[in-house]
Amino acid sequence: MTGKWGSPAERFERHYMPEPNSGCWLWFGSTNARGYGGFNVDGTNKSAHRVSYELHHNCTVDSTVSVCHRCDNPCCVNPEHLFLGTHQENIADRHRKGRSNAPRGEASGRTSITAEQARAIRSDRRSLRLIAADYGMSISGIHGVRSGLTWKHLGDLT
Repeated sequence: MTGKWGSPAERFERHYMPEPNSGCWLWFGSTNARGYGGFNVDGTNKSAHRVSYELHHNCTVDSTVSVCHRCDNPCCVNPEHLFLGTHQENIADRHRKGRSNAPRGEASGRTSITAEQARAIRSDRRSLRLIAADYGMSISGIHGVRSGLTWKHLGDLT
């Protein structure tokens, strides 16, 4: 449907700019907190990269199908950088590219110990109470480290 600002395709064209080095088409319309563009089509806000895929492939993508980025740039709407996949395929692609891992261990900013200390706690055979006192941690915190419930990325050290 064409409104006073033009058809959805005409409006869409005014909201991105090709970036010559990467080939990405950078969306400069509205974006969400994760950097994905948003675009209103007939009163419904949709992801800009989904709209781009649909416009340039002259199709409608079912909501159960993911529109994935080859370039891993959330604000890219270049249809050549987009492909269809299931939610699981999109997650697997993210894992393969190393983009899904939240910071762990010391990099998380949520710990009071280092990886070296976590390893020492795991190998320490004293009571949880004594270890907790030495590290200024709770007994449950020490139990988490020792049992592998936390610091999982260190693997099984026993």
